[in-house]
Amino acid sequence: MQMQPVVSDNVVSVGYEKSMQTLRVQFHSGLYEYYDVDSSLFEAMLQPHPWRRVGRLVKAHQFKKIA
Repeated sequence: MQMQPVVSDNVVSVGYEKSMQTLRVQFHSGLYEYYDVDSSLFEAMLQPHPWRRVGRLVKAHQFKKIA
């Protein structure tokens, strides 16, 4: 999964695996995967300061800390 940097205070980069609908978010505090995420939410995460705008929508998905 290719990670893309974003402009954010707490999110470093994001990546998306379309076939598995998995969003990966690298925070300064760790790396998380969110499952069953629509690609439109990934697109929103590419905008500046994404966690402020769509963080609650991302957190509504099942997730796992992977690093």
